[in-house]
Amino acid sequence: MRAPFQVIVLPYYVTDGELKFLIGKRSDGGYWQAISGGGEDKEEPLEAAKRELYEEASLEGDHWIQLQSMCMLPKIYYIGHENWGNGTFVIPEYSFMVKAQPGEAVSAEHTELKWCSAIEAESLLAYDSNKIALWEATQRIHL
Repeated sequence: MRAPFQVIVLPYYVTDGELKFLIGKRSDGGYWQAISGGGEDKEEPLEAAKRELYEEASLEGDHWIQLQSMCMLPKIYYIGHENWGNGTFVIPEYSFMVKAQPGEAVSAEHTELKWCSAIEAESLLAYDSNKIALWEATQRIHL
């Protein structure tokens, strides 16, 4: 069963002093977003983030950091919200950054995955919560 929270993951790497982030273009809407998904059963947010990164991009990472950036989202955006009870109206979206090696495999959820600069990612990302998490991630990385 889907847990009442969402995660976004910003995988990154640095090459020749240049910072790159991985984002995906959704197959069901054509918009760009961070790797994302919901918790399953009794998963904690970090466990869900690790699983989503592997499911959506076939990547594992190290140096996971939970960002301060988070938002609340209406439960009606998510399949299975009926199981969360009448007292749940919004769910938290937790943000993570993780160092990952370049390379990826596109899942059915995306038509494309792209490693790009923070400036390009910010221009492509559809959601403000993703842009805010991206900004925080760039501030945390010291080049």
